[in-house]
Amino acid sequence: MIPSSFKKPYLLGSKCRSCGETLFPPSHSCRRCSSRDLDEVALSRRAKLCSFTSIMVKLPGAKLEPPYFVGIVELPEGERIRTLLTDSSPDSLKIGDEMEVVIDIVYRDELDREVLGWKFRPVRREK
Repeated sequence: MIPSSFKKPYLLGSKCRSCGETLFPPSHSCRRCSSRDLDEVALSRRAKLCSFTSIMVKLPGAKLEPPYFVGIVELPEGERIRTLLTDSSPDSLKIGDEMEVVIDIVYRDELDREVLGWKFRPVRREK
């Protein structure tokens, strides 16, 4: 069961004070200007789906059991993130869909404990 404190999760990134570049994951130096003057920032909870695919084969050493979905989402800050997708099916996803970050079970470890991580899911539309 996902703790209630994770109902409105967000990702942390870095923002360069010199050139304004946003980075994810957080970094100690800017990839654009090499400055080390960065602030830790909360990134937008929502993003746009840029691409996605389904994984149907278990790769050697992988902890995830297929099938599962992976995609690339673009945050309003301009950063593109490779991510696991949840609450999705190939028929329900379209490039350009609005997505939101959630905390979800990524896999179960060798002791059958849930390992949590972030994923993106389609934004639920209110009816």
